[in-house]
Amino acid sequence: MSYVKMKASEYATLTDLSLNTVKNRIRAGVLKGGKEEDGIWYVYLTQEELDYIRGARDSKEEKEKNLQANLENLKSTLEGSLIATYMSALMQKEQQKEQLLHELSSLYTLLAIREKEMEFLLRELERIKQRCSEKEEEEKRLKESLLESEEKIRKLQESLREKDYLLSQKELELQRVVLDKDKELLNKEMEISALRRELEKRKRGE
Repeated sequence: MSYVKMKASEYATLTDLSLNTVKNRIRAGVLKGGKEEDGIWYVYLTQEELDYIRGARDSKEEKEKNLQANLENLKSTLEGSLIATYMSALMQKEQQKEQLLHELSSLYTLLAIREKEMEFLLRELERIKQRCSEKEEEEKRLKESLLESEEKIRKLQESLREKDYLLSQKELELQRVVLDKDKELLNKEMEISALRRELEKRKRGE
């Protein structure tokens, strides 16, 4: 379906509404339209809707012209002038009343929009609170897990220190054994050397 694009301000003038009322009706989805990239609000109408609105506008203007002509005729006499003045004031009040009703309708529409937005924001807030609560629980579990891991690491470090100590003791013990063996070997070598010298002496004595 093709639409005719009209500025919201022009639509407001055509329908005797305020621009804010037109914008609020667009926001509420009562009217098709929106704010475009040029920063201007537009109303989208079918050709049938536009023809109907223009026809209603022309009909209203024609009735007002006829009424105004009748009022002008009444002003020819004093009594008629008073009636015409009263009728003009009454018409002005009716127009003001109609405008106020339009504004009130627009405000109710806007209020309904704000209530829906508030409901959405409250649901979103609850969802965020729930996520925060879940994150806090997860953080608590991670802290507990971290403490457990730190305790395990501490125990492993203690065990490692103990093993290092035992290993160093074993190394010292091994070094002592090696030294003792070296001494024994050295003593044996000295004994062998002494025996060899003794053997050489005996050989020369013969």
